[in-house]
Amino acid sequence: MSKAMIGYLRDYANAITALGCLFAVVALFLALNGKIELGVAAMLWTWFLDHWDGHVARKTIHLRRPGVAEFGKSFDGYVDLIHGVIFPAAIIILVGQGTPLSLLASILLTLAGAIRLSYFENVGLTADARFTGIPVSYDTPLLAILLLARPQIPDDVFPTVVSLAFIVLALLHVTTAIRVPAIRGTGVPIATGFAIAVSVALVMNSQPSLQR
Repeated sequence: MSKAMIGYLRDYANAITALGCLFAVVALFLALNGKIELGVAAMLWTWFLDHWDGHVARKTIHLRRPGVAEFGKSFDGYVDLIHGVIFPAAIIILVGQGTPLSLLASILLTLAGAIRLSYFENVGLTADARFTGIPVSYDTPLLAILLLARPQIPDDVFPTVVSLAFIVLALLHVTTAIRVPAIRGTGVPIATGFAIAVSVALVMNSQPSLQR
């Protein structure tokens, strides 16, 4: 049975998802050890790999064995839960240093994220390849943007800004009034370029704090 399970990773798309999962664990390790910028930088690699696994799955559909696509869909969903829900909720708590507002934001984000992923698992994209509500994959890029803007925000205000931003995003995750196009085609390399550039910027921004 073990060989059969591991065998699903011989599929190109599932192997990419597994690589993204590894980056997600590294990101959590870094963030929980006080290196939040580095953690978010690593999670951005999970984020862009999340687009590549779907792209590769569509391109290699004729090569995929029976059951591989179904496994890949579930596998991808669990990794989405880590990088789009659990990780940002943890960062909110770390940045907020245990304030009631950070707890509220993390609760709302976790609940909304779980609802959204369950909804997508059962409903999927709309007929014109759009998401209903904002996908949880937008959470890590928002974290990255907020951290890059951090030097311009007073230290005592930044935790509140992060919590409020994610309270709003949590509500947008479960709204049915918004349709968001899926990142496909040329959007995948564009997202990759964005993720790499921003992750490099976060690493560079983290250097002064690491030296202190």
